[in-house]
Amino acid sequence: MRMEAMDAAGLSQVERWLAADPVGGAIFGGFYGDAVRRWTPLLQAPTRFGRLARSESGPIGFADVEILDDEAEIVFYVAPEHRGQGLAHEVLAGIVDLARAEGAKSLHASVEPTNAASLATLKAAGFTNHGEDEYGDVELTLAVENQVP
Repeated sequence: MRMEAMDAAGLSQVERWLAADPVGGAIFGGFYGDAVRRWTPLLQAPTRFGRLARSESGPIGFADVEILDDEAEIVFYVAPEHRGQGLAHEVLAGIVDLARAEGAKSLHASVEPTNAASLATLKAAGFTNHGEDEYGDVELTLAVENQVP
């Protein structure tokens, strides 16, 4: 699995995935479902890193990383046809490597409490659960400055 810089074709792929995914579309569709229009300008910022996760068979998911004040805010998604294969662990490992290389000292994720797969993936990677935020999402963090890549 490799992480590639997001381009127009990748953004179009994100839109197709979310249009066909009732669960992911409900969670991410408000922003990423209109990826070409809404995400393209953000990827020009030096603090924003969009990545398309790709296996030997083609695109499998995406990651969005924004680094502000040494903290990386992360979002990741694996397309439905690629779930249940452990690929989210690989995508998350790529995010951790990217964030560390770009100077992040910690990673932060917000996850809906019903998203058991994402919560399990983050927990397995060593993220600490800090409970729910004011919106009901589970807040998790991972310190990366002392981890060996």
